Amino acid sequence: MKNTERSTAVGLAGLLASFCAQASLGIYEQGNGVKAMGMGGVSYVGVDESTVLSANPALAISQGSRFDLGNDLLIVSGGTRIRGNAAGPDEYYDSSGKSLFPIPQLGLTLPIAEHWAFGAAAFAAGIGPDYPRSPYARFAQGQGADVEARSVTALNTLKVAGISLALAHEIIPGQSIGLSANLQHTSISTEGTAPFASMSVAPDFVGNQGQHGGFGISYTVGWTGTITPWLSGGLSYRSKAWQQRIEQYRGLLPDGGRLELPAIFGGALEARPSESWRLAVEYQHYAYSGSNGFGNTIDLLFAGVPLGAKDGPGFGWRDQNVYKFGFQYLATPQVTLRAGVSYATSLLPRSQTLFAGLAPAPPQWNLGVGGTLGLTSNSEVSFVMATTEHNTVRGKDSIPDAFGGGEADIDFKCFNVGMSYGRSFGKSRAGARS
Repeated sequence: MKNTERSTAVGLAGLLASFCAQASLGIYEQGNGVKAMGMGGVSYVGVDESTVLSANPALAISQGSRFDLGNDLLIVSGGTRIRGNAAGPDEYYDSSGKSLFPIPQLGLTLPIAEHWAFGAAAFAAGIGPDYPRSPYARFAQGQGADVEARSVTALNTLKVAGISLALAHEIIPGQSIGLSANLQHTSISTEGTAPFASMSVAPDFVGNQGQHGGFGISYTVGWTGTITPWLSGGLSYRSKAWQQRIEQYRGLLPDGGRLELPAIFGGALEARPSESWRLAVEYQHYAYSGSNGFGNTIDLLFAGVPLGAKDGPGFGWRDQNVYKFGFQYLATPQVTLRAGVSYATSLLPRSQTLFAGLAPAPPQWNLGVGGTLGLTSNSEVSFVMATTEHNTVRGKDSIPDAFGGGEADIDFKCFNVGMSYGRSFGKSRAGARS
């Protein structure tokens, strides 16, 4: 590959990485709803909140007639540090051009027959860093592309919004199964990509197309049930999404413009040692490597696989395992308190911080606290505050000698605050149940 093409490829690595989300778990938040996030993200078992149906549709049975409406505000900060690089001085590039992201919370459950329930829950994912100054300009200097390189990562977004439509059945007392169809729309927008056209199978559709997207669908199967009088469990499997091609970006994304959401699966246990206490643990696996758009590395470009090609370059993420622990305490009949912590394995290999990870790094530790206040016998308000550690992925052999060597480090931190209103019909307030 010629030097000019290599410089362009480095800028492209940043472009693809800029789509990587600034959420707690890759492109996702740590839990499915305000109550779930207050318990460290536990969403597969024991959460009285209709928004968790997007995680485990079997929970629709235990919710009764209920709706939840709220909002979660995500506040992010992070950036990229280039050090020891011969192409320029050590420098930190702040990616906090966008820092506030409101995320709506919405869910509904309805019994439709004896031992049957229907539910619907909204879900969202995505967002992306915004570098007012490109970290990649140094690699293009002297190639006549400095101005273009500085705009490569200035305006890039990845947005996913969808709804899960769930049907649940209590097969025997205390044992329920559920199935949901998850419908979503995924859109992207990027500008400043003209230098990458020569490296694509569709040069006119690499970028500068505005915000465009496509629809996708997946399914989720789940179980929840009583194991002993004091112990319950939950299991869930969400398939990889089938995704409509985003035609306007078929020269950038692999497989002619596909960006498929990964499969997610896991399980949880909840113990109830007394009427006032609930303790829960959960495991989740995010199969990012099974989706070409997320799992394929930018290294494929150097191996001669062009942008937009079948099995072409993607974000370079590896699979992620997440471990969660949370507890809930019924302090009074009107007040419920929650707290929890989660730990996630790293998405980014240290050797891939330049080509696959020059974007704020998803954190590994997340701590949440929250609570619920009963307003009436069947209505309540819930809140959550959650924060991550300031996570840094320090590169190791991350910048090739052809680009001046050195290392690329990426860092990220986020803070969540959210509130929701929940109302139940025909049963006592869910937040006060044991």
